[in-house]
Amino acid sequence: MTEREQKYYRQGFLHGRDQKCAAKATTLVLRQSLATTLRVPEAEAVRRTVVDYQRRLDAQPPLTRYPELKGMRECIVAYDQGAADGSGVPLEDVILRANYLHTITASLRTEPPHQTSLCATTGPGCTLAYFPRSDRGPLVANNNDGTINHLHRLEPFWIVANRAEVILGTVSSGLFEDEVSPERFPAPVFLMVDELCGTTSEAVDLLTRLNLFWGPCNTLVADRQGDSAIIEKSTCRYGLRKSADGFCATTEMSAEEPKYKAYLWETRERSIRNRGLTHDSADWAYWKAAERRSARLLSLVKEASKAPTFGKMEAIIYDHTGQPDQVHMDGSKCHPDQEAGEWSIRTAIWVVNERAAQYSFAEPPVSGHLTPRHWKKYENVELVF
Repeated sequence: MTEREQKYYRQGFLHGRDQKCAAKATTLVLRQSLATTLRVPEAEAVRRTVVDYQRRLDAQPPLTRYPELKGMRECIVAYDQGAADGSGVPLEDVILRANYLHTITASLRTEPPHQTSLCATTGPGCTLAYFPRSDRGPLVANNNDGTINHLHRLEPFWIVANRAEVILGTVSSGLFEDEVSPERFPAPVFLMVDELCGTTSEAVDLLTRLNLFWGPCNTLVADRQGDSAIIEKSTCRYGLRKSADGFCATTEMSAEEPKYKAYLWETRERSIRNRGLTHDSADWAYWKAAERRSARLLSLVKEASKAPTFGKMEAIIYDHTGQPDQVHMDGSKCHPDQEAGEWSIRTAIWVVNERAAQYSFAEPPVSGHLTPRHWKKYENVELVF
């Protein structure tokens, strides 16, 4: 291995080690989800996903157009092997996780008309919020949301991505009938940000320049200077929301940048039409609830920015009103036909300057806003990049 490949291997090993206790359970959920979505036996779903990943690795684009991808295939292979070694699972399971979003997204473009709601078969969504300053310094908060079959007890990882203190986080975007990217190569854009970027501006530049290689998802980026941005991303398009004051937030299945938001709802209109559904369906109600949640979240963050504190971030991320637009999910449904309600499975608030995080878990039927809150210190974090 080259020195660069060794770093990618080490990063993969560390990521795998951090997820070791949940790796097998996570793989089981992904296998079942793929089989359900693709409507084939589990073994066939896994085979298709692995074969597709190998084909994507071989589809490296012209380096004259994307010089930053030189040597990246070998780095990806090294990372995957490191993740397998660190987590103690077969390499196939690492590939399954790496190619899961791509496979699911592709299936949602070709989904034949049927009456089954897709709300419970897409990946778990989440919420992210960032304060560049508070009574305890910069804060990042996250609700890791999902249906009850995604329950876990994983303590939160350290949110800072590299030695330059770039912060990255993602949530699901809720796109259906999306476009197909002309680029298939699985460029590890977030690892590349870790390796190459020291500021929000640099990260946004890299992520938007490599627009055709990642997504769909909504991404929060922040840096040690307190600059932040949200990238709302489909497979081929993006909406960029740069924060004027550093405060920002995003939540699952939502978009706020006008042009991108219009495209998001265009795909949804197409999706329900192709599946013979209506605006009275569970899917439409779910998307509308997410839109209202986004508006509520941004309003709460804007109000808190006037005098930001840890307590106000806590109030935002644990926001619980009993209504579909609440930020903290409690397993309730937004439509009678929704297959399963979502829970905020784990809630975390990172206090960056203190290298610490507060967190709690949902314990159905008890919501996470009512369960004990714990603290974790990050004293010996190894940052490869």
